[in-house]
Amino acid sequence: MSTLPSFVSSTPVETPRLRLRPMTSDDVAAAAAIRAQPEVYAYLSHGALTPAQLEARLRLRMARTTLANDVEREVQLVVEALAQDDDAAVVGDCGFKVARAWTQNDAPTESLVARIHYAMSPLVAGRGLGTELVGALVTHLFAEPHVHRIQADVFAENVASRTVLERNGFRQEGYFVDDGIIDGKFVDACLYSLLRREWEGGQAAGR
Repeated sequence: MSTLPSFVSSTPVETPRLRLRPMTSDDVAAAAAIRAQPEVYAYLSHGALTPAQLEARLRLRMARTTLANDVEREVQLVVEALAQDDDAAVVGDCGFKVARAWTQNDAPTESLVARIHYAMSPLVAGRGLGTELVGALVTHLFAEPHVHRIQADVFAENVASRTVLERNGFRQEGYFVDDGIIDGKFVDACLYSLLRREWEGGQAAGR
């Protein structure tokens, strides 16, 4: 059975308006500042943290990006908004974990399952950049032929994020009542997924 690919592209992943590239130390403060905003962390599992705590979490994800692992790979990216003068501003971060699909009796398999995450600045809300971002992640992940499924977890109240996933062809698979506790209150969560065959069908249909 082959080693899991790194999933780190030799060149940045670009869309008409965004650039996704591996996060560096120079990006950490800007990405942490975005996650520290109440309208952002309200829908993130880590909740309210200090900038130092957020930076530590991001640096840990960065460190995992370089670790070779035959069971699971993690990639942490920064999201930049492209401008006509070639300058780019950090508008968020994203990433994913890729692991082998579970099998009966732990039989070996090449099939992979990816779980994505993303956080975007409120300053770019309403411009369709979240939809563009998720679309880029999906295309990047399905470029690896062994990726069979991509999934995402989202709080039920996060209508904007649920819409982003649905616009990219994801379907809601589950709704979990009182799935966890944030600020002392139970919250509901949803599981969304997209299979390769569904994505390919959507591409063929021109979605």
